[in-house]
Amino acid sequence: MADSLAEPSRLVLVVADESAAVPDGLVGGLGESVEGVATDVATPAALRDPLEAGDRLEAVVLVNDPHLPDDVVDLLATTRVCVIAYAETEPAADYVDGYVDAGTGAERLAEEIARARVGETRRQLRAARRRVTELHAGTARLAATESVPDLFERAIEVAERILAFDHCSISVREGDNLVSRARSTDADWLRQRVPIDESIAGRAILRDETIHVEDVTADESATDATSGSGISVPFGGDAVFQAVSRQSHAFDETDRELAELLTTHVGQAYERLRAEADLTRRERVMAELHEAAPRLVDADSEAELFELTTEIAQRVLSFDRSCVYTLEGDQFRLRATTDPDLPTAFPRGFGALGYSHAEKASLVSDDVVADSVAESHDGESRSLISVPFAEDAVFQAVTDATGAFDERDLEFAELLVSYATATRERIRSEAALREARRVTEQLHDSAADLAAADDEQALIDRAIQAAQDVLSFAESTISLREGDKLVPVATSEETLDGASRPMNLDEGVGGRTYRTGESIIVDDVAEHDDADPVRAEYRSGLSVPIGTLGVFQAVSTEPGAFDRDDLNNAELLMTHVAVSLERLRTEADLRSERDRLSALFENVPDAAVSFELADGDPVARAINSAFTETFGYGEEMIGESIDEYIVPGDAEEEAIELNERLRHGESIRRECRRETVDGVRDFLMYVVPLELGAENIGGYAIYSDITERRERERALQRQNERLDEFASVVSHDLRNPLSIAEGYLDLAQETGEDEHLQTVGEAIERMRTLIDDLLRLAREGRVVGETTAVELDDTARGAWRIVDTADASLAVDGGVVDADPDRLSELFENLFRNAVEHGGDDVHVTVEPIPGGFAVADDGPGVSPDRRDDVFEAGVSTAENGTGFGLAIVRRIADAHGWAVTLVEGEDGGARFEFTTRDG
Repeated sequence: MADSLAEPSRLVLVVADESAAVPDGLVGGLGESVEGVATDVATPAALRDPLEAGDRLEAVVLVNDPHLPDDVVDLLATTRVCVIAYAETEPAADYVDGYVDAGTGAERLAEEIARARVGETRRQLRAARRRVTELHAGTARLAATESVPDLFERAIEVAERILAFDHCSISVREGDNLVSRARSTDADWLRQRVPIDESIAGRAILRDETIHVEDVTADESATDATSGSGISVPFGGDAVFQAVSRQSHAFDETDRELAELLTTHVGQAYERLRAEADLTRRERVMAELHEAAPRLVDADSEAELFELTTEIAQRVLSFDRSCVYTLEGDQFRLRATTDPDLPTAFPRGFGALGYSHAEKASLVSDDVVADSVAESHDGESRSLISVPFAEDAVFQAVTDATGAFDERDLEFAELLVSYATATRERIRSEAALREARRVTEQLHDSAADLAAADDEQALIDRAIQAAQDVLSFAESTISLREGDKLVPVATSEETLDGASRPMNLDEGVGGRTYRTGESIIVDDVAEHDDADPVRAEYRSGLSVPIGTLGVFQAVSTEPGAFDRDDLNNAELLMTHVAVSLERLRTEADLRSERDRLSALFENVPDAAVSFELADGDPVARAINSAFTETFGYGEEMIGESIDEYIVPGDAEEEAIELNERLRHGESIRRECRRETVDGVRDFLMYVVPLELGAENIGGYAIYSDITERRERERALQRQNERLDEFASVVSHDLRNPLSIAEGYLDLAQETGEDEHLQTVGEAIERMRTLIDDLLRLAREGRVVGETTAVELDDTARGAWRIVDTADASLAVDGGVVDADPDRLSELFENLFRNAVEHGGDDVHVTVEPIPGGFAVADDGPGVSPDRRDDVFEAGVSTAENGTGFGLAIVRRIADAHGWAVTLVEGEDGGARFEFTTRDG
């Protein structure tokens, strides 16, 4: 046994106490049995140096349990050199990898060394099973941990205690770095933070595979250590377990497998804890979002809502930098942010802003520089979340670290934005409602203003001003049809010079609007076939018909500047404009027509009145001069009922019937009698309603005086009646006495007896009386002359003296009546003659005034009630020799005066004739 060691490249040392003998042939036999190695013998103390060097030693054979120094025992416990016991009994030391009975030869020992080199000795297999068993037992504690730091600490403890890994570490990725979260107590020499792409552990995470490095110095990619060996096992997507040694070849495949097994258990617990943490965070975030939601819901404006959104993103979601941009024209404008250094504007299609707005899709970018969609405004790498916010806004969260956001962060961001979006829609709806109410109210005010315009230009100017002030149309034009052109008649103040011109009716959007009567919105003039603006600056517009009179157009230099609400409001305004414009033109036509009619109305030769129906009565609105001359009424009649002024009392029912017919739109032409300055006269009345066949409120009435014609007609009628009466008398009353005279004359001639001639004479006298009465009826039945106030006393007594009254007597009680004196005298003569003929020679006659007229009575036999109407007929008499013409003459004279005569029984039982006159 030698104390010094030879210098072969690979060495097997046989170690025995100095007092112990090494079996003969053992060392030489090993040299022959183990190919490529040298064998040598050493004492226990001499074993220290080779073990510390480590790189040449292949195996150590301990013969018969030599006494080893403690430091050598420690070296054997940590070395990866195979240790084989060659003894009579199997030792208990853990550092022994294999055992061969001392009675066997060198070949058996060489086989055990070979097995030990690959970890397949029975002791190694038992030890491996024991380590696995202990590892499984140890991982039960891992599964019970309640926090990630506790998990990592227990994993390091298991690796040290069970797997005998001296230097261990667990690191987690943070952005572009690996940060150590747990390590062995003697591993302070490991770096706390290292760039992920500058370490073997980082490579394991990036590749998502275990990396076993036996010699760090031989690994060109390793920059985190200068020497040694190690195993790096990734787990959880962002964490890595490391077992390291300052010695090369410190770990074998079993160590690798055990490290992977340990990491599997750690990864499972890590995923559980992260899932629980995510759930806890989710519950916390959800609770805090729900708590914050009322503040969002109560926001009164979009500006307040945007500020609240970024504030909640920072406080609840832990997004230290967030912002809201809205699209305004061709740019995104910053509306709210927790990072004042962010740009205030971006182009419309910029990066994630443009993507989220255009696609209405969210985006998570680990690195905006390397992302195919997102962009960096300054070339710096950073992480980003982008979420569309309603129709025209985008919410974003950014951080300088790459890979800082995951799907959970996106979910929370989308949830926050969903709350904010609902609130924004509410704010916009309320704002739209307020704006609609404002516009509606102002449109109503504008409608009243338009209706008050008294000429077309004032109306058009007010319409343009309303489009500017109420509808917020900065540039607008009104064009009206003149012939076959649409001619601009008014433009707003801000309209560009030369922006409008006369256009043909079949030209452009305005022509199409006029022809079809349909409103048009042009979002982009470049995409509309009919759009051809005069100025190239205009990008969008709307066109609304003004009834059939013209077209209103509003334009903008921005595309898509008008929406459906703008169109509806413009249509409402233009409806009022069209109505008012039609009214003005109609009023102008009516004024012209009214002037013409007024001239015609005034120059009509007959009496004419314009009226309105009020509660069924015709109320005078205008009268011409002929009406005043005829009826004697002027301005005092305006506003009063026409019927109350000119309709006689006996024609009221007729007037009511005529008014009802007029109210239903009937045109009336009929004769009537009306009160005039000359008394009641006859008229041919023409009444024309404003609208035939419909409910009416007024019209015109023209009165043509036909009194003279009617007098002639009435005189002719009376004459015809008298002729009829004459014919009746001639044909009837004269026939009898004539027949008697002829008969008795023949008889006298035949007999020669004169007494028959007496009868002939009586018949001739009877005919003479009838002829006298007929002449008197024809004369006294003529129309009365001029009337005047006549004393009843004088006239009655004068008539009494003319009549042969024998012994009759007369009493007159005074009174005055408006009458033709001669005709009134003739009336009395006939009444007095009638009284004497029927009451006898001593009859007493009385003439007296009565309310409304006068009466003539006698104390004769009177007239039975059933014959009182008949006695006024010509030829009817109750006397034996009466002709029946006296009372007919009385009635004719009364009718000629317009009086009514009634026969009643007098106080003495005689006949009483009561006359009702107009004066009454």
